[in-house]
Amino acid sequence: MKGYGVTLSPMARPTPRRGDTSLGGYAGFVELARETEDAGFCGVFIPEAMNDALMCSFAVANATRRINIATWIVNIYLREPALCAIASEMVQDAAQGRFILGLGVSHRPALEARGIEMGNARERLRHDTGVIRKAFRGELEMFGMKLAAPSHPIPIYFAALALETSKLGGEMADGLMLYMCTPARMRKSIDAANQVAQENRRAPGSLTMTCGVPVYLSDDLNLAYENARRGLAFYGALPFYNRIMANSGFAEPAARIMDAAKRRDTKAMTAAISNELADAVGLIGPASRCIERLGAYREQGADVVVLSPNPVNEDYATCVRNVNKAFGKLN
Repeated sequence: MKGYGVTLSPMARPTPRRGDTSLGGYAGFVELARETEDAGFCGVFIPEAMNDALMCSFAVANATRRINIATWIVNIYLREPALCAIASEMVQDAAQGRFILGLGVSHRPALEARGIEMGNARERLRHDTGVIRKAFRGELEMFGMKLAAPSHPIPIYFAALALETSKLGGEMADGLMLYMCTPARMRKSIDAANQVAQENRRAPGSLTMTCGVPVYLSDDLNLAYENARRGLAFYGALPFYNRIMANSGFAEPAARIMDAAKRRDTKAMTAAISNELADAVGLIGPASRCIERLGAYREQGADVVVLSPNPVNEDYATCVRNVNKAFGKLN
């Protein structure tokens, strides 16, 4: 898979107003996936928060014909690995080979809010991937029965914010799912994964490198920056993303964001996001400006650049459609 993809969040699905005949709810989410396919993108990438990414992928698989469908990502702490494998096989059967299972460990604050202890996240990812791989090979036995292998191979990609997780991906995964990296940071992650892949005698090009980039599309650059600061401040309060910011040359604003987050001072968190930081990890402003800045990710080794639409004074469906219109021509 190469080209450009789009994240579609079921949590931001359109809600119809009274008298509006357009599709709302999950039907509206699926309709946006169809429109993204029609726009020519290579993939739809489905996040998971207060939704089930596998169920959403199943719905999209049944409603589309060409586009690749990936979980962005499945939270391994919310699923027993054998059950995750069984559900993935069902999605792949509906997708007829177009499904990609993105796995990740979520974030410690999000897990603790659910009463889940993270423990050693990479070891948990290694363990669960091993069980899922075994199921995909038709070798996993439960209750005296072996699970059948899927009719189509199911690639496994790792969400990899830390370089050590990228290295684990080079050992075990079929691809990486990076997010909110500068192009230089993305290149480091790609190199780390490829080095381990080479050490494990994997064929060159064995891993597909995807990188997600938040998009704040608007002809009003100042308005786009304003919305980007609010959106990016949320990520800066999460330890994994905060470390990425710090390690990408933005240690001082990263520290300010985390300090403000501890005080629950959302205004200070937002103020800590400079235009320079926003531009380093996102695409902001008019379409021509975004497209120009997009090239750095392809130049630094991304096989798939995943565009993550964020509304700028508009509803989510309109935001996605504007991104489809502006970037679909690149595929």
